Amino acid sequence: MVDLPEYAAPPGALRRLMGSSLRQAARTLHCPDTPRLDQKLAVVTGATGGIGLEIARGLAQRGAALILPCRNLRRGEQTAQRLRSTVGEGVRVELVEIDLEDLDSVRRAASEITRAVAGRSLELLVENAGIWPQRYAQTRQGHEIAFGVNLLAHFALRRELRRLGALTAGRVVVLTGDIYVLAAECTPDYRWSGPIGGMQAYCRSKLGNLWIAGELARRSPELEVRTVHPGVVATNLGGEPGVLGGSIKRRIMITPEQGAQMPLLCATQPGLESGGYWHNVHGRMRLAPDDPASHAAAAAKLWETCEALAAA
Repeated sequence: MVDLPEYAAPPGALRRLMGSSLRQAARTLHCPDTPRLDQKLAVVTGATGGIGLEIARGLAQRGAALILPCRNLRRGEQTAQRLRSTVGEGVRVELVEIDLEDLDSVRRAASEITRAVAGRSLELLVENAGIWPQRYAQTRQGHEIAFGVNLLAHFALRRELRRLGALTAGRVVVLTGDIYVLAAECTPDYRWSGPIGGMQAYCRSKLGNLWIAGELARRSPELEVRTVHPGVVATNLGGEPGVLGGSIKRRIMITPEQGAQMPLLCATQPGLESGGYWHNVHGRMRLAPDDPASHAAAAAKLWETCEALAAA
């Protein structure tokens, strides 16, 4: 069992975010190559690029059999080929079509995953896929797009997998971001405009991820639930940065491979606290009672909202 540090999150959003991002490359924790995951079944959303691809690669290198829900099956097949070329031809990768903007598609994907596991239960679900919207949009069911994709679609996928018996125990890893500290609410009907609005929509969804993960751990003790801040990672999340922005990204952000390390730690290492919040630099984060993520009543209310929306 790996020994991870603990850290009490400091008050103040600016202090928190600066402490998270300074010298990340040198401070990011690294996942050991063991234990092995031979033939364990793992679902990773958003695995066709960025952190998700590196998480999938890390799990495959440890022997896991992968089921990758993806919106574009052609791109999914390219991802499968990349994994086979870097990990080995014996890598087991199965693709399932999903559109996280459409709950009907999510339900169909859950049924396909259930058929793929053939009576077994998944050992691992990594809820990684997410968007930072550049303009206001809604999902097929009329929910604000960041809420719908980053939070509700994963809630519905997990809920349906549980209902169908494909996730009876095992581990659930939920990716969030420390930037959630800039939000105080998470609702499906948030209206916004402009780049600041898009950022706030993203922050709200990341706060919602923490609330829902905490509730999941409380309501389903048979699951091991870990919420992860992977780091401030140089991906295309939030759109292309331009030449100057790209240079800044490379200087202060970490690579997707580095960003996959804490999710992999939470996915593979035994003995980590269920319901905890894990940080790429600080390890186990202890949150103050007045931290937005610590609002138990808001978390319970959001769970009931998602339950009603996912069941509709």
